[in-house]
Amino acid sequence: MTFIHCPVLSSEVVEHLAVENPEVYVDLTSGAGGHAGLIIDRYPEVKAFLIDRDIESVEHLRDKFKSNVNVKVIKSNASDIDKILFLNKVVKADMILADLGVSSHQLDTPERGFSVRHKGLFDMRMDRENDFTALDFLRKVNETELKNILSRYAQERESGRVAAALKKAVLEGAETTLEFAETIRGAKRFFPKGIDAATQVFMAIRMAVNNEVGELEKLLEKSFALLSEKGRLGIITFHSTEDRIVKKFFRERKEGLPY
Repeated sequence: MTFIHCPVLSSEVVEHLAVENPEVYVDLTSGAGGHAGLIIDRYPEVKAFLIDRDIESVEHLRDKFKSNVNVKVIKSNASDIDKILFLNKVVKADMILADLGVSSHQLDTPERGFSVRHKGLFDMRMDRENDFTALDFLRKVNETELKNILSRYAQERESGRVAAALKKAVLEGAETTLEFAETIRGAKRFFPKGIDAATQVFMAIRMAVNNEVGELEKLLEKSFALLSEKGRLGIITFHSTEDRIVKKFFRERKEGLPY
């Protein structure tokens, strides 16, 4: 298995997470280990906990860092950070990072079912040990709930039309990414130039299938509580819903509101 991935904001991550003589670094969404590698190279003595819920990422990380005794790779949800550190007898962390969203490896692997361009079963599970796929989600969710999810996560102005079209496609036996992508394109009348009409809808369904908002809210609360006195928490977002949640969280802490 080959992971080719260039971490986003690499220099910014290293710069803004930097603390003097860090003892513990936690990467909550380690992926291909791009950010982790940069941090570990800068701080060779740091004890690093690399977490991901994707078993393919975990296997890659274990191989990549197998010679480093200071690195521990763990398959788990990011929201389990408190349990992970407790079990490893770690009280506080000096640097915590979460790079949200889907990885390029997941998008480029057709059978993972994330892409609007590659044919595969409509899967979208970040944790493939979870039985609930995107296809299961579309079969189970009612049209009104689906409409609300598309409005919230994709800011989809035609959420009603798209939700109705997707439910109809499921009833008619659609099962693949390309079938659902084409259904969405056919239902939409308005979409930004230069962006596939199905992209935002796919993203919203992925977020729902993987409970990404729920995970984000939990990891923020738990990570903040686990920071050392000098600790820093960094979150990279790619979506307005996540961005609002993160900014609101940090703003409230900065203003000294109860937490």
